[in-house]
Amino acid sequence: MTWLVWRQHRQQALFGVTSLALLAAFFLLTGAHMHSVLDSSGLARCLARHGNCGDIQSGFEQRFSVWRGIQPVFLVIPLLVGLFWGAPLIARELEQGTHRLVWTQGVGRLRWLSAKLGFVLGATLLLAGAYAALATWWLAPLMTSTGDRFQPGIFDEQGLVPGAYAFFAVALGVAAGAIVRRTLPAMAVTLVGFLTMRVAVGGFGRSHFVAPVKVAAPPTPSTDLNHMGGWLLSRQTVDGAGHRTSIENAYLSCNAHVHAPVQTVVRCIHRMGFVNTDVFQPANRFWLFQGIETALYGGVALALLALAVYWVDRRVS
Repeated sequence: MTWLVWRQHRQQALFGVTSLALLAAFFLLTGAHMHSVLDSSGLARCLARHGNCGDIQSGFEQRFSVWRGIQPVFLVIPLLVGLFWGAPLIARELEQGTHRLVWTQGVGRLRWLSAKLGFVLGATLLLAGAYAALATWWLAPLMTSTGDRFQPGIFDEQGLVPGAYAFFAVALGVAAGAIVRRTLPAMAVTLVGFLTMRVAVGGFGRSHFVAPVKVAAPPTPSTDLNHMGGWLLSRQTVDGAGHRTSIENAYLSCNAHVHAPVQTVVRCIHRMGFVNTDVFQPANRFWLFQGIETALYGGVALALLALAVYWVDRRVS
């Protein structure tokens, strides 16, 4: 059975390995350069000491802005795995009727299904883990420069979650293929289901994994407005009368635009009663959120796989 599964899916496996090798070459070549510049420019030492490095930091960002611009491309990789590995896995066999031939050769349904799932899911987790490690290393200089690894879209490309997304996408494709029994409709279901889950979790659910922190303080120039790499969910600034305004207007009201001394601006902000309220997720919750989201996608994926096994065992003839 193992030999048969390899024969059926060796092209997918070889394509996956080749794609990973090409991505690895890109990550290693460009990433090594970014890591080298981060150290040689003194930016890493400066950020470790001061947290804000002005021109050096801006120059690094401008130099590698093109790599930051292509980051969103990598978000579709788990979806492609689900579409081209997960959806056809069972649907193609059922659509062509080849499953009946296998079942008449002394191979039971569950053995047939476990062999196929074991091969494809094992390859998915292995390749996704390697990809996630490479992407996390590649993104490290950009994240060191900006401290925004918690931001939506960037959070999704590193750490544990890329593997969880790929695992979920394949499981969704397998379940859709088992139920729909046709490859193209199964791919359509996988596409819609994956995007729905990603938008629901990333756009609405993630920010509520843990109750956010709320900080209210006068918006003085010394206030940490970035919260050291945290994820800012909302910001509201009010004046002494309780009217909504902005931090910029608070500074302008206190003549900061003409380079007034800092202590003068601070006294003015306190005197006029400006208060800034930020709601955010602290940076030290990054790995906690990675773990929660990985467990969420992994749990849904296991449920989908259980559904696929049940459907093949009880409903497929």
